[in-house]
Amino acid sequence: MCFRPPYAGKPKKCPQCGKINPPKATHCVGCKAELKAEDKKQGEDKKQ
Repeated sequence: MCFRPPYAGKPKKCPQCGKINPPKATHCVGCKAELKAEDKKQGEDKKQ
């Protein structure tokens, strides 16, 4: 059995370059684009 730590989340995909980033990353490790602002925008689009 595998136990996930409580702080573990889903990896974030960069909207600019498509690189997979750690869950807590605020900027892309590849292209340095900001991830949080883009992540919020995508969430709002899904709700509408």
